[in-house]
Amino acid sequence: MNKKAKKTFNYQVSGTRTTSSIKSLVFFDESYLEPVKPPIDIFNGKRGSNIRLLGACLYSSASSTFQPLANSSSDEWNQLSHLVILGLVSSVETYFRSLIRKLLIIDEHSKKHSYVANVTYGAALHHQKDLLPEALLENASFTSSANIVKTLNSFLDLNLGGYAKIPSLNSAFNDYDTVCHLRHCVVHRSGHLGSNNALSLGLDEYCKFLEKPISIDLSGIQEIAVVCDTLIKEINDKIFHDILSRTVNHLNWSGDLRSDKSLFKPYFDLFSPTDSNDVATLKRCYHEFILAHDIKV
Repeated sequence: MNKKAKKTFNYQVSGTRTTSSIKSLVFFDESYLEPVKPPIDIFNGKRGSNIRLLGACLYSSASSTFQPLANSSSDEWNQLSHLVILGLVSSVETYFRSLIRKLLIIDEHSKKHSYVANVTYGAALHHQKDLLPEALLENASFTSSANIVKTLNSFLDLNLGGYAKIPSLNSAFNDYDTVCHLRHCVVHRSGHLGSNNALSLGLDEYCKFLEKPISIDLSGIQEIAVVCDTLIKEINDKIFHDILSRTVNHLNWSGDLRSDKSLFKPYFDLFSPTDSNDVATLKRCYHEFILAHDIKV
């Protein structure tokens, strides 16, 4: 007697689906060229792009018109605001990666400090020379003040551990940490506040929001953009001052811009936004640097 064939329960409760054939190669732009801009310009461009997204509209079939998402409390606005938070933090990360990579090319102290850092063989084999330092940053993170301080120290030999003594920088870092907690909620918690983020923000104050979704209006998103902008301006100045000041120990500064321009300009160009990078500003900056370090002609 034949045994009955065992039946398998296989009802597709999820509905019909389409077989995918994703090919990741088509998702990358081979024609892209790294912009020849100061890192702060790259940040400003990305920040502006994210802010402009806030003007997006949603088509209403009922009224046959486009309604600004920023004036609504819709699911679409919540989704857009979450994406803009991610974009703004990403623009901060892009700034740091670009700055560190370019400093490792032009700054001798930073370059020598990073000689012992490891890079994968594949990256060494295939990266362009001016982009190779980027491979060093594969595992670097810039989504907290602690990570930023640690990474700057690791690759540039800059110790910002005492930033708490600089009120403006300390305030910028504290505000940025708050933004990074929001980012973490968006990425890892579908926009809801988890216990670890609540602990970091202050559990007594935030406990009532546990497992509640982030709800940010237009002014809140604009405030987050200001936080990111302030941090980049504060840190851009701080790194510029510290990097340039330590060159006094190993570069032959003459005190005469005509002789020193080839030394000074690469640093100035790297940190100065394009809209304020002119001959007069460079001269003023150079003379302040020379006076601060009492360098005589």
